[in-house]
Formats: sequence, structure tokens, C-alpha cells
Amino acid sequence: MTTYKNFASAHWRKLALSVAAGILLTGCAMTPNGRGGVMMGLDTAELFGTPLSTFRLRDGTEGTLRKDPQGKYSIKLSQAFRVVPLANAMTARVARVENVGERTVVIVETQERGCAYRYEVLAFQGTDVLQWTVGNCKDRPRVELAADAKSLNIDFPNYNRLSRMIYTDNRLLNASVAVPPGVDTRAQPFADDGLRATGPVIATVPGSGSDSGRVIPAPPAPASAPAAAPKAGSRASAKPRRQETPARAAAPAISVPAPRGAAPAAAPMIFQAEEIKPVVIDLRK
Repeated sequence: MTTYKNFASAHWRKLALSVAAGILLTGCAMTPNGRGGVMMGLDTAELFGTPLSTFRLRDGTEGTLRKDPQGKYSIKLSQAFRVVPLANAMTARVARVENVGERTVVIVETQERGCAYRYEVLAFQGTDVLQWTVGNCKDRPRVELAADAKSLNIDFPNYNRLSRMIYTDNRLLNASVAVPPGVDTRAQPFADDGLRATGPVIATVPGSGSDSGRVIPAPPAPASAPAAAPKAGSRASAKPRRQETPARAAAPAISVPAPRGAAPAAAPMIFQAEEIKPVVIDLRK
């Protein structure tokens, strides 16, 4: 009887240790300590928190935006132990997900104390993450993916200019560009929840490429004036009109070539673009 009790006790101890190990494996996380290292701890967001939304990366894995019981937000990939913290966020939501080049770019809209609109730009490739924090605290940006899906424009209104951030080739560039025709920098809101343009539908200039940002209002349909009917019995109605010559009646449209050396009107000029350095996170370490 004593041998049986010892066997049963050992079995339950082994089972409890296995359950505890499983909880530690699924509920642990590594976070940056601010000094170049990481801290190992219990992932309370995984065990007791609330998953807010998920997104899919280019490689098919998933990421999850979570909120822990203390109100802290973070992002965790399904195949990684380490998390991406959103340290100062009071609220957070995934606003836009785009595959750009070899990475998946996720833009998370957050609200911080004293800042209504702050954005985390996260570029994922496997477990390698590049992270930038941008925003002017007043406006949502308009985000536009290039036609070749190799760059992403993030435009904030800046008085009579646009503050444009360009993600391309694992870099984020910041530049000031002229406001394209048809863009109202005073629009409130400047972009909708999906970070797309608000207001009337605008047409893109053919051949400019969606990464140029140049837009013009769609032209209205021309109104044709009704022809005046001749009065009955008048001398003008009896006398036949002299018909226009074919060359004058239907003159072909002639396109005037642009002056030699003139800059194409496809994209606004960009001056003094500077690179914003990212925070680099390796979720395997």
C-alpha cells in the first residue's frame, strides 16, 4: 500500500511539474531593459490579458496586439517568446498592415498622455523587427502603398507642405514635399480610421505611379449647349448654311511637347530627406 501511495504521489508531482513547465513556456516573455539587454519575466498579457487584434505576416505567421491586466500594450508573434512593448500607450489599435518589399509593415495607432495621435511603424521579417515612433499628436496620416509595393508613403499635413515619411528598403526617410493638387491639408480629419484620404474622390494622374502622391480633382463632364431651332418662315431658314470645311469642323487635338529640360509633373520635389534610425529588435534573443 505504501509503495502504491509513493508511486501515485510521484506521478502527480511529475504531472504538476509538466503543467507548470507548460505555463512557463507559453506565459513567459522577454522584454528590453533599456540598456541593450532583456528581462525574462511572466507574460501576464498571454496568461491573463486581452487579445485585441491579430495580423498575418508575409511568411504566414501571426502577430497579436494584446493588453495586460495593468493596461500595458504589446505585440507578440506566434513563433517568438520576446514581445514588442508599446511602453507609453494608453490606447492602441492596428490601423494598417501592408506587405512592402520583403517585410510586413504594421502601423499601430496609439494615444499617449498629452498626445492624441502617435504611431508605431513596425517592419517585420520573420523574428526581426524594425520599429519607429512618429506622429505630430494632432492628425492621422494618409498612407499610400506604391504601385510596385516597394515603398510606402506616410503623409502628415504641415501647414502649406506635407511632412512625408517614406518606408523603403528597410529604412524610413523623412522629407518635406509640396502639397499635390487636390489635397487639402486643412481637412478634418485628414485621414480615416484606415489611414486613407477623406473627402471627395480624386483621380490619380495617369502614369505618375501611386507612390508619387500627385492627385487632381476629377474633371466635370462638359455641358453641351442646345442648338437654337430656326424660326419658321424666316429667310435664314430658307437659305442653306454654308458648311464648314472638314479641317475646321473637326480640328484634331495637337499635343504640345513639354519644353526641353522641364521636370516631369508626376511627383512633388523632395528636398533634404533624412533617415530616421530604427529600434532593432531580434525576437529570437
